[in-house]
Amino acid sequence: MTEETPINIDNNGGLRKMNVNGIGAAGYPAAGYETRRARRNYADQMCNMVPATQSSGGTFELHISNDKDGKAIGSMCGADYSLTVYQPKDFDPANPVYKVKVWDKGGNVTERMVDVSKVDTADSDYIDMFAYSSHLSASGECPGAQSAFIRAGANQNGADNRTHDDLFGMKDWISVLKDAMQTQYDAGNLKGYLDYKQFWDFLEKQDYQ
Repeated sequence: MTEETPINIDNNGGLRKMNVNGIGAAGYPAAGYETRRARRNYADQMCNMVPATQSSGGTFELHISNDKDGKAIGSMCGADYSLTVYQPKDFDPANPVYKVKVWDKGGNVTERMVDVSKVDTADSDYIDMFAYSSHLSASGECPGAQSAFIRAGANQNGADNRTHDDLFGMKDWISVLKDAMQTQYDAGNLKGYLDYKQFWDFLEKQDYQ
């Protein structure tokens, strides 16, 4: 990053809009930054993992695609939970509604249908936001959305510190994303910053539509 293209921070610590076109010296495309299509999104990576993941709280099954629930477009495990977003067999791209299932450490299941067109990114829980970001990545609308969301959440809670109960707490995910971007800026990690910024720019654009 050169002095001609700094990442601007306002007096309150907020991130100002940065012109990505000015970045070139560090090896990033001068015409803009986009996640390479050759990169597999987080959903693909998770679906190729072994059926169980070991966490500090024990071993939890990673639930993937099946005939009953449909295609899994996002699946992850935490300290005491497992979470999967399914695309139902009757899925309509014009009305994107997904089935989300959450398992706790006792094997109890919470299920809900999430209309991602109605998810409020400034006031929603982890479950709805995971469904929304998984949809954006799976549909190609914002390929890096899911991984950016997961990493932003981990930046706040730690990779293995989020609990089952935390999944249901309402949060302003725009602020969470901003904090993650700030962390990358403070660490001097331009690539990490831009990975988040792609998702940030997408959400900002939606707000103005």
